[in-house]
Amino acid sequence: MKRSIKHISVLLLAIMGLFSCQKLDVVSPNDVASEDVFKNGDGLRSGLIGLYNTLQQRDYYGGYYPLMADLNSDVAKAGGYDNPALNEIGDHAITPSNVFGEQMYIAMYKCINTANSILAAVDEVEDPNLDDVERGRIKGEALAIRAMVHFDLLRMFGYHWDKNSEYGIPVVTTVQGPYDVVERSTVGETYTAIIQDLKEAETLLDGIEVNQKYMNVLAVKGLLARVYLYSKDNTNAFAYAKEVIDEGSFSLLDADNFTTIYSGRLSSESIFELAFDAQNPSSFNGTTYAREDAIRSELLFIASEGLKTFFEDRAGDKRAALLDFENNDVSILPDGRTQKYRGEEAKDNPAYILRIAELYLIAAEARGRAGGGLDYINELRANRGLEDLTLADVPNATVFLQVLADERLAELNFEGHRFFDLARWGKIDEVLGVSDQKGVFPIPQRELIATQGKVVQNPGF
Repeated sequence: MKRSIKHISVLLLAIMGLFSCQKLDVVSPNDVASEDVFKNGDGLRSGLIGLYNTLQQRDYYGGYYPLMADLNSDVAKAGGYDNPALNEIGDHAITPSNVFGEQMYIAMYKCINTANSILAAVDEVEDPNLDDVERGRIKGEALAIRAMVHFDLLRMFGYHWDKNSEYGIPVVTTVQGPYDVVERSTVGETYTAIIQDLKEAETLLDGIEVNQKYMNVLAVKGLLARVYLYSKDNTNAFAYAKEVIDEGSFSLLDADNFTTIYSGRLSSESIFELAFDAQNPSSFNGTTYAREDAIRSELLFIASEGLKTFFEDRAGDKRAALLDFENNDVSILPDGRTQKYRGEEAKDNPAYILRIAELYLIAAEARGRAGGGLDYINELRANRGLEDLTLADVPNATVFLQVLADERLAELNFEGHRFFDLARWGKIDEVLGVSDQKGVFPIPQRELIATQGKVVQNPGF
């Protein structure tokens, strides 16, 4: 059964403007009526820049979305000045009135609103200086980003692990007015819409030069692999992951060099990396590693002591160096800090939205122990300083899943995957000690109020 809700654009149009880069002089479709923005090709180009700017919002890929997801897992602990809203996420007890959840919801639907404004105009604009290839690229990038945002919303606010569930999200594919109502789709319907957008984007972006700073055809294929994995379509998940791996544009860095993923920019591992600069900084450094002598109250996201124990049992794993549990102010101990977002001067830390390492892990999970998945795990382990595992080391599917989970934790901590992994594996209760119903954030209370009771909250909230 579908349930009606009033779309968050009610709030967007009322209170939000574009979080644009200071170095860019563009007009956002969120600020001006679309008919005034999209008069020609330059309007579409500016709108696309505005779309990437909306991805950079602090409450989305400017920092909070991936870090809040990890805070609601066993990866991170809350710092800050005893912030109740932050603490309840760290305690796995987020409420519908939580301001962080509320602002994430708004930020993501704002991105969708921008994408929809572009998509509503892209086929209508007449400009002799806009050829079909560029028009197709703009449309493909907007479709892919709309799909990615819908999927991120599903992971955070919907029952993404159950395609038969009624608790999907509002799938918004048209420009919304302030009083429009959009139904909450089922999870299965949500996946269908996401995949449809990605498949169309794949066709439109095919043959376009790959630029890691923007949505590209290999990023689309990688996202399809991720979406299919979550939806439990292992055949397609493996096919797309293998295609990206075998294509050869991206490759794993070896054990002596892989940390340059985080100290440099656009490494051979980054398929889609959202860029920031000194004039347009992200919130990653300031909330995880502001300065060497920072105290706990100055940071929002601190590495859990459990990660220290985890890596102590993994002798030789060079990923342990990306966490520091020693050189910290005493107020932080026994917890530590991630080293993935260093760069205290410029604070231009990028968002690592899709990396080739994740594609190896997707391929491994999709194939399983019996299908050769261990080969993909071993390829990653070899490039992180670890020895190969044999089938004798991994005697059954249960052990294989634990090995896979450990590799995902070692590789992707502080990149926003662990909470979603635990939810889709049904391990929220086992690992976090709370009901599996807490494998999702609640729909924000202000959205419930705006719909005058038409929206039904996720169970357990």
